[in-house]
Amino acid sequence: MPMENKIKVGIIGAGGRANFQAKSIFASGIGEPAIVYSPFEDEVRKFAQQYGIQYTTSLQEVLSNKEISAITISTPNATHFEISKQGLLHGKNILVEYPPTLNIQEIDELISIAEQKGLVYWVSLTQLLENPYYTIKKNIKDIGEIIFSSYSFISSYLGGWYADPGLCGPLYTWQHFHFVSQILDVQDDVESVYAFENIKYSDDGKMVSTSSIMTLKFISGGISTIEFAMGIKNTRDFKMEFVGDNGMFYFNENKLCYADKKTGKKEISLEESNLGVDTANFLKRILQKQVSVETATKARKILNVCLCADISAKEGRIVKMQKI
Repeated sequence: MPMENKIKVGIIGAGGRANFQAKSIFASGIGEPAIVYSPFEDEVRKFAQQYGIQYTTSLQEVLSNKEISAITISTPNATHFEISKQGLLHGKNILVEYPPTLNIQEIDELISIAEQKGLVYWVSLTQLLENPYYTIKKNIKDIGEIIFSSYSFISSYLGGWYADPGLCGPLYTWQHFHFVSQILDVQDDVESVYAFENIKYSDDGKMVSTSSIMTLKFISGGISTIEFAMGIKNTRDFKMEFVGDNGMFYFNENKLCYADKKTGKKEISLEESNLGVDTANFLKRILQKQVSVETATKARKILNVCLCADISAKEGRIVKMQKI
């Protein structure tokens, strides 16, 4: 596509995910990062130099630029709603990282604004293209009806704004959201949620370590559990499994395996997947000049489950989905 016809995009934020979005926009062939914003001048200048684009420490400069038709938002969670809202009100198509907002009322407001203005409001769900889940989903029929699924993620890292409760928001909306989205992608009839958490804080109110468990019960009878821990020193581990009435997939020690009684256990090769497709699809929706809130609607369901988990952990009770 000729350079003058490419969608000009403003990059909001200059961290790791902003780098991913910039690379994905270039790779799409239909978009062009034009300017990057961050309030931190050294960070944003280095980012701009890396990609050969302009930079600014003024968000308003990006929002008021009429050549910019879209923005990507890769900033602390607590800022997502306000930046998204201002972007939509300025006529920008929006791609935002998860969680899109920290409550249901805010995402409903953003969906409404996007629909009224005929814009794309896109929540980036690259985790649905991420292995080993991507390979499991493509072969999910092999295990029959899903009976049970589980995730276990443990990391020694818990730093930067992720340690600040005021910036990252409720625990389940940013830690568990990733895996809840994968579970709901194949089994979305959640009936109830039960969650537990243990969070340790420093004297200045920052999180030092977190450990939590979320259990989902489905109307169809299935059960899912997600164990998530951060700030656990010298430790990193990830496991997952999907169990059906005909067999199971499980991922452990960087290997994906399938097992059933007839064939036994066998290792499965991971399917090729490109996470940048998510960003490319966002840009394609803009070219189509149609209102698109499809991923935001999906993210709303995921957010609702995560917020129910937060209520469950705080109040020590099972939360029925239909009551929220």
